[in-house]
Amino acid sequence: MRIRYRKELEKTARQMILIHKAETLIRLILRTIVRNIHVKHAGIFIYDKQKQIYVVNVSQGFPEFKIPTGLVKINPDNPIIRYFTDRSLNLPGGILLLDNINAMMRRKSIKKKRKLLLFLEELKFSMSLYQANACIPGFFRDNLVGVLFLGEKKNHKKLDEEEVSFLSVLASDVVMAIKNAWLIEDLNNQLSLNHHLFLQMVSALASSIEAKDKYTIGHTERVADISMIIAEELRKRKRIGNFDKFKEELRIAALLHDIGKIGVPGKVLNKKSKLNDEERKIIMSHPLIGEHILNHISGFNDIVKGVKHHHERYDGKGYPSGLRGRQIPLISSIISLADVFDAMTSDRPYRKRLAFNYVINEIQINRGKQFSPVIVDVFFRSLDKISEYYSTGRYK
Repeated sequence: MRIRYRKELEKTARQMILIHKAETLIRLILRTIVRNIHVKHAGIFIYDKQKQIYVVNVSQGFPEFKIPTGLVKINPDNPIIRYFTDRSLNLPGGILLLDNINAMMRRKSIKKKRKLLLFLEELKFSMSLYQANACIPGFFRDNLVGVLFLGEKKNHKKLDEEEVSFLSVLASDVVMAIKNAWLIEDLNNQLSLNHHLFLQMVSALASSIEAKDKYTIGHTERVADISMIIAEELRKRKRIGNFDKFKEELRIAALLHDIGKIGVPGKVLNKKSKLNDEERKIIMSHPLIGEHILNHISGFNDIVKGVKHHHERYDGKGYPSGLRGRQIPLISSIISLADVFDAMTSDRPYRKRLAFNYVINEIQINRGKQFSPVIVDVFFRSLDKISEYYSTGRYK
């Protein structure tokens, strides 16, 4: 039995390093201890560095002993915490057993020290609140990160030396695993924050394009929203690996598809008369300018391709690379149709918006020519949602 639970605990110690959520990690530890040491319950005081208190987490244990996670908190001056951290007490430290407290209180040297005797009485009372027969500290350097506490064994026997020794080693492993989980959680929180800031930066870049081209105000946001509607419908027909990642990259690429227009003179962008050949070449350079701008951002490979090729045509007559058919990235194919649809249904410097039925007919005519047949078909299945989006001014 001893070998079995020991192997189980060792396996748990190996698993702990793979778990990056502290709450999940704690549940695993306590469940393993209860199941293998056969105690009625187990718990842990975990230090909250923000609030500078210890939060109590307890296993389910027996029905009569339940403390909701995070409900109970103790201060660093709690006797259990002080036993391990207050060196002025001159107590043994290390693993704290309830029987050892009783033995200490019977010592003549301690009986003469009223303050110390009173502290031990308070310590016994604190342990009784949690029905704890043993407390095992977990230090990281000189900082007490947590304290494991164990209830009575179900067979009413005492913890033997090997059990106590191994639990002491486990407590050290627990601390390292929890510190690791905290680090991962902090990194994820920072990444989440940075991601939010990054998306704000993308929106700011998109706005900078529109500030230069007054006729495209709202265009990039609408292209992004229409692209999302198409992508959701496409998902029903075509299997897309890691759809969440694809959808996010599509949205970013859609918001930035015209970022290269930053390098196009305003007088060309806002010209009301027909463009000459030179001006048309300048306009047609914006996908390559966009590629050049975005190439400096790491991890943007698919987004850059989406931006670079959003003016390619399915028949190979587009630009800048003359790609055709499946050579065109899926992101580009979606943006291409969303871009043209919004451009045709919006006012431009050189013309008023075109009639809706005319635009729909043009898209159908250009199925397999300018646009991917698959994307056109998905577009028409999404038409009710797209029409609702334009009528309400928002995408749900």
